[in-house]
Amino acid sequence: MAKDKDHHLVKRKDIYYLRKVVKGKLIKKALSQSITEARGMRDQILREIQLHGDVKRDEPIRPSRPFGEVAQDWVKIMAKEIKSSTLQDYRYTMNKYILPYFGNTPIGEITHLDIRKFVSGLTCTNKRKNNILVPMRSVIKMAFLSDIIDRNPMDKIKNLKVEKPDIHPLSMEEVRLFLSNVSSRYRNFFTVAFFTGMRFGEMAGLKWKNVDFRLGVIKVRETRVRGEEGRPKTKRSVRDIKMLPPVIDALRDQMKQSMGKSREGFVFLNQYGHPLLPNAMNLYVWKPGLEKAELEPRSLYQTRHTFATLMLDAGELPGWVQQMMGHESLQMIHEKYYSHIRNYERDEGAAFMEKVYNSSPRNDAEKDLSLTQ
Repeated sequence: MAKDKDHHLVKRKDIYYLRKVVKGKLIKKALSQSITEARGMRDQILREIQLHGDVKRDEPIRPSRPFGEVAQDWVKIMAKEIKSSTLQDYRYTMNKYILPYFGNTPIGEITHLDIRKFVSGLTCTNKRKNNILVPMRSVIKMAFLSDIIDRNPMDKIKNLKVEKPDIHPLSMEEVRLFLSNVSSRYRNFFTVAFFTGMRFGEMAGLKWKNVDFRLGVIKVRETRVRGEEGRPKTKRSVRDIKMLPPVIDALRDQMKQSMGKSREGFVFLNQYGHPLLPNAMNLYVWKPGLEKAELEPRSLYQTRHTFATLMLDAGELPGWVQQMMGHESLQMIHEKYYSHIRNYERDEGAAFMEKVYNSSPRNDAEKDLSLTQ
């Protein structure tokens, strides 16, 4: 591949500038309006840097700011652009992993190799490592776009390969067993969870105004994460969910428990009349319910997988399941639940043999020939 002829050159208005970080300091030097002349001047300056480790310059250089200092500016900006729950995750990741390693390092001195070493030293799953890099990517990208650094060392850092986790859904028999053993206060919650595939945050944020018994749908318009209400996870997550008969029955029963019990109109409340929290539900309701029903431990998220597998095992169309769950693409359904899609349980190619191959003109001719013999 040909070398970039204009490396370290940046055009501002009609002038070409040399931009290069030397010993953690950013050099910015005006060169020429002519690209050809600017290239020659740049090459001369780069030779000077190579020989002497520095360059005579007409403009003062800026020391590269510490990564932690730039990160503080980034947090202030992002606080106005993203959900507070997301920002909270980013700040936790920064404080626990990134700042102890890079906090005092001049951001212009951070190299591709430095980041690779940082990632390799993390003792967590590849998925977690990829998540840790998210806020770091954002900080460095902001620094690059703001001309604090003249290169982005994250550009060549790819996400690590993540193995898809196995799912552990409940069968219909196990669903019934769990519902008969879980605390009666939360039986309606889990009935709705098992038979709608809603995410926990969507259920925690569900309000009675979005339950339409006349149309028979739940309108997913809000979610609740770490006590903060907001829009659902993605555009596809904003959806209307058809209420199956057990869901209708559960919600009508739930009206007796929570209708008018909260100012915001939440459908599901805990024993203190407050909105549900995932950690408390997992620890004090879900796990004890599984144990009492003598079922294997699994994550609370398996209620969502249970809905998908129950529907697909019954032969429901994958596209309908996708719409109910709010997945971004049908591919996600096929990747996660391939073995549960009823149409794929038959012998592969059977439809082709029956509807195409066996009805071809050649075979029709063979049938006619056999009749004449």
